[in-house]
Amino acid sequence: MLLFAGRRMSVSRIVCGIIWGLVALITAVGGVAELTIGIVGGAVLCFVIAVLTGWYDYRVWTFRARRLWIIL
Repeated sequence: MLLFAGRRMSVSRIVCGIIWGLVALITAVGGVAELTIGIVGGAVLCFVIAVLTGWYDYRVWTFRARRLWIIL
């Protein structure tokens, strides 16, 4: 019995997932950095972008994203 039988990850899906994960992580760190220096508006914008990119990254890894958007 195969416990992890499913779809195989393509190279483009893996690269796309890594890139979007990095974008989410960098914008979240940027949001925290902006909060520490008192820029609340920029921090909120960074957190919103981090949540949206993290959500898309989740969709890429779970095969729910129909089209892969790769940012270079």
